[in-house]
Amino acid sequence: MTLKGAALTLHGVSLAGPREPRLKDLSVTLPRGQRLLLAGPNGAGKSSLLDVLSGDVAPNEGNLLWGPEAPERWADRRAYLPQRNALAHPFSAAEVVALAGVSTEAAQHYLEELGIEAWGSQPYPTLSGGLRRLVHCARVLAQLDRLAPEHGWGFFDEPLANLDWRFAGRVLTALGRRADAGYGLLLAAHELNLALPWAEQVLLLKAGQGEAFGTPETVLTPERLATHWGVRGRFEAKPGGGRLVLDGFVGAP
Repeated sequence: MTLKGAALTLHGVSLAGPREPRLKDLSVTLPRGQRLLLAGPNGAGKSSLLDVLSGDVAPNEGNLLWGPEAPERWADRRAYLPQRNALAHPFSAAEVVALAGVSTEAAQHYLEELGIEAWGSQPYPTLSGGLRRLVHCARVLAQLDRLAPEHGWGFFDEPLANLDWRFAGRVLTALGRRADAGYGLLLAAHELNLALPWAEQVLLLKAGQGEAFGTPETVLTPERLATHWGVRGRFEAKPGGGRLVLDGFVGAP
């Protein structure tokens, strides 16, 4: 059973870019306690939206409504995993997770949740790209767990990048636990067939605009797959999830 909490609503959010707007008049209401997938082709505005939701970037127009009980500080309402995490100091993996404000013992627990506890004492700069991604994901999970579920949101930009299937499954399972506990969860991913069995709702962006929001079956239509990703395919619903069945590229023999 999920905890009740106010949804997150965007009203007319726009964000300027160097040539074209990064976001254009985006309005959508995101429910809490559901597994929300943010999808769209490269350059659609996914990272820009997450930057705005995280508070790292202020929109040029529009506003966000977090609910009447939301804390004033952004740090008390959200945990954010951006695409890039620059860190050169030779902290151990567990020490990086502890930067979220938890003990090194608790940090080791988060590494174990993602299946990388064996690397807890290894210097972070010596880890592979995928392991570094998992370490930062563990850090953000630790930060999220310190927030109250009724107003806390987790925003994850490409958490599955550079991960093999086993570790991707660990990340999605961990995020699912937080959604079930009542947290708001929004995950951006290009690895759609990894994320779709997890996702309950999909927000589709195109050129900075919200094109559709709903179940994967209603959002990822053959027409949108062809238009936005250049592939021929369809969404195939299955018990407990679904997948995309792809038949090739548009225009290819």
